[in-house]
Amino acid sequence: MITRRYVIRRIIYMAITFFVAITLVFLLPRLAPGNPVLIILLTKYGGIVKPQQLKILESELHISGTLWQQYISFWISLLHGNFGPSFYYYPQSVSSLIITHIPWTFFLLGTSTIISIVLGVAVGSYSGWKRGYSDSFLQSFSIGLTAVPYFWLALIFQLVFAVLVVIDGTHILPVAGAYGYFVTPGFNYQFVISLLKHSILPLATLVITSFPGFALLMRNTIVTVLDEDYVLQAKAKGLSLNTIRKSYVNKNAILPVATSVGLAFAGIVGGAFIVEEVFSYPGIGYLLYNAVTVYDYPLEEGIFLIIVIVTILANFAVDLLYAYLDPRVVLK
Repeated sequence: MITRRYVIRRIIYMAITFFVAITLVFLLPRLAPGNPVLIILLTKYGGIVKPQQLKILESELHISGTLWQQYISFWISLLHGNFGPSFYYYPQSVSSLIITHIPWTFFLLGTSTIISIVLGVAVGSYSGWKRGYSDSFLQSFSIGLTAVPYFWLALIFQLVFAVLVVIDGTHILPVAGAYGYFVTPGFNYQFVISLLKHSILPLATLVITSFPGFALLMRNTIVTVLDEDYVLQAKAKGLSLNTIRKSYVNKNAILPVATSVGLAFAGIVGGAFIVEEVFSYPGIGYLLYNAVTVYDYPLEEGIFLIIVIVTILANFAVDLLYAYLDPRVVLK
């Protein structure tokens, strides 16, 4: 059950979290050393930079004046839905860059998250019911995988499957990018096949490092639920093991997994950004890395804003989902 009071209170909390996060997003890049305008002029045009050019570009990009004036200007632009032009990709707007790159990240994140949850629940359920050597092996294997860094596994996969292993003079999988250079984007056979080939390694990296967390949680929850009195009563009634598994154990064990999805989502987002950079996958993680290296404040702020909104909404949705899955839960 979800009360109106709970929804209003959560909206207020989300607004406060959003305000604090956006303020930090504004301040942190500006506390870093270096002048982004100077970097833009040197990297794009080179040579000697005149003070007049510097002042004009600072004024055009709205980074002149005091920090407080920039902060007020930043919020005014944000409330109008205008992130301004990108420093490095000038005169392209931040919004157009994000709109172009975000579908790739959503595809990578959405697919890897769904596969990780389904695989984690399946492995955890099997491990929880099968006590013995198989359970011990799966536990140890899952714990080991959770300690593997995203970037390390991505580099290993890239080295092995895209560089070292060659079959009939051809590499097994492409080393980087989202599709082949000579493929025309669109709904055609060549593009779809190229898209799938380029996504195998990034998806495999994210799934392998993400699903063990769900598997361990599912396994531990099942072990706990099996000791509950209502499961013992179901066994005493003579119900089949399959009925007990589906109706009594797995249904209740899935609830903590549903709660952990929102918390794990932020970690998967961070992992996706690292993987995108390793594989030069054109998502917003790859775009964010480029923005940080060239001090592109508006692009950084726009991408972090998307991350904050998605993370806040994901956690809120998980709370509502938990109340829906478990009628005993009252959110008030």
